[in-house]
Amino acid sequence: MPTIHQDNVNTRPNWGLAAVIIGLTMLASCSNSMFPVLGPRIMEMYELSAEQFGKTMGLRNLFRIPSLLLVGPLIGVFGPRRVAEFAMIGVAIAFLILGVGQAMLAIQVSLALFGFFNGLFSVAVPTLLISLVPARKRGMFSVNLVAIAFPAMIYPFLARELLTRTENQPEYSQTIFAPFAIFGGLLLVGAIVLSFWKREKNIIKKQPPEASTGASPARQNPLTEALQNVLPTLCSIQSILVILLICLHASADNTVYTFLPTFMENQFENLSTRWTAWAVSVHGLAYVLTRSVLAVLPEGLGQRLILTLAGPLGGSLVVVMLWSGSPMAIVELYLLASMMFAAEFPTLTSEVSSRSMGGFGTVIAAGLLLSEVATFAMLTSTGMLADNTGDYRVALSFAACGFITFGIIAFVMGLGRQAAKDRD
Repeated sequence: MPTIHQDNVNTRPNWGLAAVIIGLTMLASCSNSMFPVLGPRIMEMYELSAEQFGKTMGLRNLFRIPSLLLVGPLIGVFGPRRVAEFAMIGVAIAFLILGVGQAMLAIQVSLALFGFFNGLFSVAVPTLLISLVPARKRGMFSVNLVAIAFPAMIYPFLARELLTRTENQPEYSQTIFAPFAIFGGLLLVGAIVLSFWKREKNIIKKQPPEASTGASPARQNPLTEALQNVLPTLCSIQSILVILLICLHASADNTVYTFLPTFMENQFENLSTRWTAWAVSVHGLAYVLTRSVLAVLPEGLGQRLILTLAGPLGGSLVVVMLWSGSPMAIVELYLLASMMFAAEFPTLTSEVSSRSMGGFGTVIAAGLLLSEVATFAMLTSTGMLADNTGDYRVALSFAACGFITFGIIAFVMGLGRQAAKDRD
């Protein structure tokens, strides 16, 4: 059997190392918030249709699937710190390929590599942060979410500045990818520094000695037992619907976020790139605000309202935003809608865990895995619909219906009722 490595099992917090990891997490999150703003220019430079652009962006989601399947066993064998370092180096290489290569093939390879290593990164880093500050588990998980969302308010304006500087200089258009080479270099240096950072001594827990007489009773391998329970857990109607909800939320959110700047560029003539930057930026602001509020609210407060109304109200706001309003109205409405979307997934996970469903982790993991496939399909179909109709409003309204459907299914399932009864 492989040796199980346990990173930093001491109870003393290691704030210094945690701060370094949070800073590197902020660097690694640049891709998600810069690509939507750069999207219209990328489509123009490489003569991509909306469907082709959607498929290209969806490569990140497809290549996250194998890494999400592997990350648990890898952490079990090597520990979260080793896996986080490995993932960081992989993300750095993906950024360097994009920043240096700049051709369409380089973009595709970079996004595929980023998707794979980001899947490892997204699980190993919060696990590592929790192990570094074990007394503040929920707090460190929230800090990790903020470390991802907060830079998303800043990076869009960097992308906007790059577009502005190259707007009248087509020969320098590919310099919009130059920052990725810088971010990749910084991440690579950070990963090397992290690898040399002092490590805590591993503590190996000894198994209690067997009784001196008599044979020990045969025990089934816990992993084998857990695997035997996976299929029955996933085949229940309730589990299938929860997985569907996760897929609806993730695919709708990612699709609207990715195509919104492209929609604005097609909808308004002579649109300033500052508006597309603001539209992407307020999404990050909404996630920071909403999840900070959720972190301090009493458990279960407003759970049914969030699960049944946030999606329909937010999705309706997106539809109104698409079919009427100025660029300023789009930014304002998208901020309000995103604040509602940001509350859905944390509330859903809380609801599922409070219902004591068997295999909670299995259901959530299956939902996250399938949501990557759903997001790729939604990005591709939305792009195809935009190409066929010539109108991004129709295509993105279709994507926004995912949020509305989320609320309807949650209402029919009765989600949130038990939380309301418990508070009463």
